[in-house]
Amino acid sequence: MIGVSVPDAAATFSAIIDTGGPITVVDRELLELGGDAVSADETMVLRLAGSTSEVPLYEFTLEARPPLELTDERPVRWREVVAVLDPWPHQGTAVILGQRGFLDAFTVTFGPDGFVLEPATTFGERFPLADRG
Repeated sequence: MIGVSVPDAAATFSAIIDTGGPITVVDRELLELGGDAVSADETMVLRLAGSTSEVPLYEFTLEARPPLELTDERPVRWREVVAVLDPWPHQGTAVILGQRGFLDAFTVTFGPDGFVLEPATTFGERFPLADRG
């Protein structure tokens, strides 16, 4: 789980990082808080929580917020295309961070006790294309 919100919002929401999810999915209520949502004039078929829905896509700004104990760290903003789901099927979360957008913006390293979020360029710096063959 990671804390996520929209710029300038007081509330922080729990988000699940789903490395197998094709796109970031947000609760419509989050869209209504801000984030400069712009309709992409597209829909997609989304299979989530045992159901299939046709959902609208929006360009949207999100913000990853550091844990409260990291007082020197600042939120990191990024803009991506998100799928908007209503009604939201998961209690306790408002965002599912998927491959498109989130993993384009960040390198995520998972360990036994947590994870680290770094700029997307970090992966390429650690593993140059020539070394990945």
